Amino acid sequence: MAVDAPSSYYGEDDDWGAPGPALEAGEHLAPGYRVLSLLRRGNRLDVYDLWSEERGCRCVGKTLRPERAEDTTAAGWLRGEGMLLGSLTHPHLVRGYETVLSSEPARPVVITETLPGATLSYLLDQHARLRPVDAAILGIQLCSVLGYLHRQGWAHLDVKPSNVVSAGGRAVLLDLSLACRIGEHNTAGTFDYLSPEQARGGEMTAATDVWGLGITLWEALSGAPPWVDVSHRQRREDGSRHYPQLDGAPPPLRTRRRLPARLSRTVDACLAPDPAARPSIDEVATRLITWSGIDPTA
Repeated sequence: MAVDAPSSYYGEDDDWGAPGPALEAGEHLAPGYRVLSLLRRGNRLDVYDLWSEERGCRCVGKTLRPERAEDTTAAGWLRGEGMLLGSLTHPHLVRGYETVLSSEPARPVVITETLPGATLSYLLDQHARLRPVDAAILGIQLCSVLGYLHRQGWAHLDVKPSNVVSAGGRAVLLDLSLACRIGEHNTAGTFDYLSPEQARGGEMTAATDVWGLGITLWEALSGAPPWVDVSHRQRREDGSRHYPQLDGAPPPLRTRRRLPARLSRTVDACLAPDPAARPSIDEVATRLITWSGIDPTA
């Protein structure tokens, strides 16, 4: 699960004091939720593998690090993510169970299902890239869940390989921490995957997620994102704010790998700098289904 959101989501890296200790296995993060292990410690968030004593199953809990318990802005966003997850249901979206308060220091904890499989980013690290037909299946499934979010009035804003879990041919989209209402203006996102309109702080639309889908498929098929970037921390320290996304479209996908022309053109179309020039999420799905011959209803 991705946990390191940019500063536009959780606020600047103010001095919140010395890092608080992570919980040990056997301790309770919140009443009824026993810690099995710490999955990830980010700059602001801890993610735990938990045992739900009520449900009798494993689950995942995301919460603020102890030293950030007084970060009311971050706590508000985390509660909002939990409420949004609890209101949405889709087979390709991670299932949210509830949002609870942790034991002292009290912090919101977003509880979600434990998913089998691995993130797409891990799979690409292990296998370099996907077969074209597997990338098409991935794209069709992501189109399904993104279309669902858009019909509910939401844009995800952070579609990327580390926010997709895959197991047994099923892809699941994670992390609604940056989601916003379609029509809002926003700069939140992950640098390498930002759309041009995100980089400018422009209006967020369904086309913003088409860009994120395109970048994800571009990386899945080529093995790397179109742009190589220094880390967020390095950019903050040297004051750099240059976004290569604003320099024009990335190079055509076929310059990185020999691929069927219709497939590569579909991915390239998602990365048009002008949001109005990108295909809709339904059009992308139709193109991928037509090219692959896959029936998603079968």
